[in-house]
Formats: sequence, structure tokens, C-alpha cells
Amino acid sequence: MLMLGLIGWARLQVASIDLGLHTLRLAGPAFSAGFYPFEATPAGEPYRWTSGSAVIQLRGAANLAPAYLVTLRLRAEHPAEPQPLDLISDGQVLATSLPDTRFRTYSLLAQPAPDGELRLNLRTSTFVAAGNPRALGVIITAANLRPLPSIDWPTLIIAALGLSILAGLLAMQATPLGPMMATLALAGIGLGLVASGHRPPAIPFALLSGSFLLVAIFVVHLVRPALARLGLIGLALIVTFSGLLWPAWLSDDAFISFRYAQNLVAGHGLVYNIGERVEGYTNFLWTILAAGVLAIGGDLVLWSYLSGIGLGLAIMLLSYALATRLYGPYWGVAATLLVATSQSLLLYTARGAGLETGFFTLLVLAATGAYLFSQTHRWWLIATGLLLAMAAMTRPEGVLVCGLTAAHLLILGPIPTTLRTRLVALGTLLGTFLLIFLPYFLWRWSYYGDLLPNTFYAKTGGGWRQILRGLGYAASFAATLGGPLLLLIFWPWWKNWRTALHSWRSYLLLLALTYSAYIIAVGGDHFRGERFFVPVLPWLALLLVDGIASLTPPQPKRIYALLVALALGLGGTLALLRTTPIDETISGVDQSLWIWREIGWWMADYSEPSATIAAQGAGAIAYYSQRSVIDLFGLTEKHIARISVPTMGEGVAGHEKHDPAYVLQERRPTYIPQIWEGYFGGPAGLRDHYHLITITTRSGREMQIWQRQP
Repeated sequence: MLMLGLIGWARLQVASIDLGLHTLRLAGPAFSAGFYPFEATPAGEPYRWTSGSAVIQLRGAANLAPAYLVTLRLRAEHPAEPQPLDLISDGQVLATSLPDTRFRTYSLLAQPAPDGELRLNLRTSTFVAAGNPRALGVIITAANLRPLPSIDWPTLIIAALGLSILAGLLAMQATPLGPMMATLALAGIGLGLVASGHRPPAIPFALLSGSFLLVAIFVVHLVRPALARLGLIGLALIVTFSGLLWPAWLSDDAFISFRYAQNLVAGHGLVYNIGERVEGYTNFLWTILAAGVLAIGGDLVLWSYLSGIGLGLAIMLLSYALATRLYGPYWGVAATLLVATSQSLLLYTARGAGLETGFFTLLVLAATGAYLFSQTHRWWLIATGLLLAMAAMTRPEGVLVCGLTAAHLLILGPIPTTLRTRLVALGTLLGTFLLIFLPYFLWRWSYYGDLLPNTFYAKTGGGWRQILRGLGYAASFAATLGGPLLLLIFWPWWKNWRTALHSWRSYLLLLALTYSAYIIAVGGDHFRGERFFVPVLPWLALLLVDGIASLTPPQPKRIYALLVALALGLGGTLALLRTTPIDETISGVDQSLWIWREIGWWMADYSEPSATIAAQGAGAIAYYSQRSVIDLFGLTEKHIARISVPTMGEGVAGHEKHDPAYVLQERRPTYIPQIWEGYFGGPAGLRDHYHLITITTRSGREMQIWQRQP
């Protein structure tokens, strides 16, 4: 009851959200538009001018509180007369005021929209002051959103049920009182600690709590050592709530796949633009799963967050299962710690992203385990082939993993028998793989007409410059695992290379080194957090902890074990904190996605079905507009993807190929957002055929778009 009371109390103790208008840079989980840069009076009082339409948006607001008290301190300075100021929420006018030259504080109640987002719009007439070309609205010094939470009954019910099951399970196992209370306290108090805060969770807190408690019950049921249980439950808490502890986000690239899924469900085929067969995705199976969600009326945004959490937890648990099988439960927790505290993993699973990275990682990790177990039963080889086929249908790199697995099986495989037996085993593995993968490959070749996805042509071709970029990318990831400490992986090989060669170490090392070399060769990726290395992470964690364990005496003294545990805990903490410098970038990427969504909404609301738009962010605009989009970087555009760029490999991966003349003369988009006019050389490159218009999106955000002249 005490823990339930703590959780219930914490859910009511949510902090107010200050937009930070009095600071040089706007801050906080809310994002905004229509506020001019920070200024100060001669007396030093900070303020900002608004434009005619200022916008404040808070994603996931409904998951923090059902209503908000909005407080604004502002005044007007219109030279003619007081102008009406409309305070609008999700398109509905909440109040209208006539502000004068005195500062006043306005308070009003606002509720999130049906999609859970709080959208506020301050709209007024503007004027242009002498010597100031800006269109000015009102002067504002403070904007505050105070959540008005209510008792979170769904969370309390789920917490009560989950903690009761946990306690009953511990009692059935005759767990001593100390470990029982420690387990329940960690689960209950942990929930209470993460329940309060000012950042809205991306999904309802009740779902987060249920996911965490389900994993805690699973851990208690299957894991016996008390310290291992506590460690895994603590790591599960971090993984589950990472999107609340740090900014959650979604990638615009995810919506490219969602656009393919959308067209498939609508009956237009697996295409990005209707009538254009271009394979602008590399995640067939993930896209099909997304199509399944749409087919049953699901929300792909909610699914992205939920599946990300589930995948992060599954990868964590599978890493522990494999590590425990290889070298015991305590070192298993150590390997799991390296995996679960990696912000690379968290960024592309439990914190959102919406990409296939976590799904692919889980498949290849499961295939790894199945292969290592294949010495016990041949059915594991069939499972390995099945999992690798699914992985290859999720990412092309799955073919590489299959090839490496087949080579290892033939030369050093876990079945220590004759060459003939190994050939039979190889046939079983590859036969299962090809039975599933080959029909898919022949279909996609006939459907799209290319052996490789269009994205391969758009992102590669840089030669040595691309490799040098990949080396920097690999070095950044290696630093997250201790940099030089990764050399400990080779300690068992130094002690006895023959034993290491004929053990599981040779397989994981082959996978990790070859896959890393592949990443370097293709030049890495432009996303923060070294996304391409996420599948390699569990392999490296298993190998690194094995190296550390091989340096440790079989029966270490307690102080030695404590020092190792503290060192690993410190390393995990530092790994979690490494995201701090890039959190602002991650939040910016997420905000851009929802801005592009609004361009898409405007297209859906006001453009003809035949209208087209050119975009550098080709995901959300296409998904929410349901219009044809010209992808300026060529991921979904065949011609641009195949042009030759002399400086390929020197720029941002996936953003190096351009052909503005082709876009303007051949594709002739109806609209081009002003934010991407630089692609065409600025306004001068567009004025001959386009004119600039101002649009107002559903949230009230004012944006400028180039519209093609008749």
C-alpha cells in the first residue's frame, strides 16, 4: 500500500513547464514557433516579440495531465489601437482579449487534442515599427504550462496487480524476506521515482508501468540469483522509462516506410508515390508489420513507441540469456548492463525512432543464440535459418550475417563431426534460409527491377572518403564501450588462441569484426547514436565481458568482485550520460518531424490530389499529405540516387546527391517549402517559375512555401 501511495502521489507531483521566453534559447519539452529572438529593455528586463501567429506545442500532453493551466504575461504596443488577441487551442478559440500597453497576466484552461497533443496558438494583427522590418504582434515575457493532473487510476490498478503478482511469485518460491523486500522495493519505489516529472511520456504511463512489471515478473520467474534479479529489474526500469528519462523521438525516415505501408493498405501496391515502383526502403518485414498495424486501424506513432520499448526489453533479456549460458548469471548481468545502458540501443528502441534497427538486432541476436545451441539439436539450425531469413528481409545486412554463419559452420562450427556431417548441417541452414528468402528476393527483383534497394545507390559511391568517414563513425561508437578497453576482447585469445578459435568466441568475433568493417566501408550513417552499430552491440558486450571475466580469478575475493561491479556500474552510468550533449539535437530532429507533419496536413487540407511537393524530409510530409513527394536526396527517387557526385563521402551520409535542375525541369513539383530553397540555390533559383506564399497550418504555425506558377 505504501508503494501504491508513493506511485499515486508521484503522478500528482508534476512540475510546471516554463517555455523559457526570458532566456536566450527557448527550452523545455514544449516547442514553439512565432516568437522572435530574445531582447531586453534598457533596465535589463527580458522579453520577446511574437509574430501574428505564435504557436506552443506539447507532444504527449494527455499522458501527463488531462488539462493545463496556461499562464501568459504580455502586453501590446500596436500604434493604432488595441487589437484583439485570440487564444486558440487545436483550432478552437478559447478566449479573446484586448491587451493594452500595460503588462497583464492571462490564465486560461486548455485541454490536449484527441491525439494527445496540446496545441496553443496566439493570433493577433501585426504592425511594422519604424526601423524594424519584422511583423510584430505582442510583447511576451512569460509562458507557463501547469499540468492539472488527476488520480491516475489505470496506473494504480496495473501497479497494484503487478506488484501483487510479483509478491505472490516471490512467496511461492520461498524467497527470504530480505531479497523479497528488496525486489518489491526496487519495483515499487522505482515506479514512484519515474512517475513524477515535467516531460510527458510518449505513451500512457499505465502502459509503461505494465510493460516494466511484466518484465519484472518474468525475471523473478526465471532468474534465481537474487542479485541478478535485482540487476535485471533495475536495468528493465531504465530501458522501459528511457523515453521519459531522456527525450523520446521519432525519425522522419520511419515515415518513409510508413508511407509504403499506407499505400499497400490502400491498394496501391508497395510504393512511395502511386505509380512509381522505387524501392526506397530497406526494411521489408518492418514495413509489412507497419502495414498490418494500419490494416487493423492501429496508430503507427503509438505502435512505434510501444514496439520500441518491447524490442529494447527483449534484446536486454536475450543478451542476459545468452551471456548466462556462456559464463554464468553474474557475468551475464554485467554483459546485459553494457547492452541496456547503451544510448545507441535506447535511442533506436525504447526512446522511439520508429526504425527497424531494434527488430533487426533482436532477430540477429536470436539467430546467434540458435546457432550456438545447434550442437544440442538440429532443430536449432532450422531456427537459425528461419531467423536469418527474417533478418535479411528486415535489413539487407542479414544476408551478410547468414553468409558469415554459414562459413563458420563449415569451417569451425559448433557441430564437431565429419566434413560430410557439416555439409549436411550447412544444407539445413541454407536450405531453410533460401526457402524463405529466395521467393521474397525474386519478387522484389521483379517488382522493382533492381538487385539492390534504391537507398544503396543514394548513399554509397564515395570510395576512400566514404571509408574515412566510416572510420570516424566507428571510433565514436567504440568510445561508448571504453575505446581501448575493447582490446580486452582479445585476452582469451592471447591466453589460448586454439581454445578460443574452437569456441563460441570465434563466431561472435567473426560477426563483430566483419560487420564493423562493412559499416566502415559504407561510411556509417548520419543519425546520432551510431545506429548501424546497434546490432553489433550485444556481440561486443558478450566478448568484452568474457575478456574481463578471463582476467578475474575463478573465486575472487569479495573486495575484488565489488571493485569490478563498481567499475561496471560507473561505466554504465557514463554510457547513459553520454546522450546529454546530443539530447538537444534529438529533440530538434523530433520537432522537425512534427513541423513536416504540419506541411503534410496543409497539403491534405488545401492542395489538389494531383499536387506534388519537393522535400528533403520525405517521410512525414508524404505520410500525412498522401500526396506525391519528390525526395530531393534520392532515397525514393531513382534518377537522383544514381547520379555521380565527385565529392561523395565528404558530406553527410545519405544527403550528398542533388540534382536541382532535374527536379525543376523534369519533376516540376507544385510546392517547395522555403526551408529547403537552398537546395535550388536560394530564391534566385526559383523565382522564374515559383512565387512565395504564406500558409497557416492546423496548429496555427505560419510557414512560407514556393508555389509553381501556372
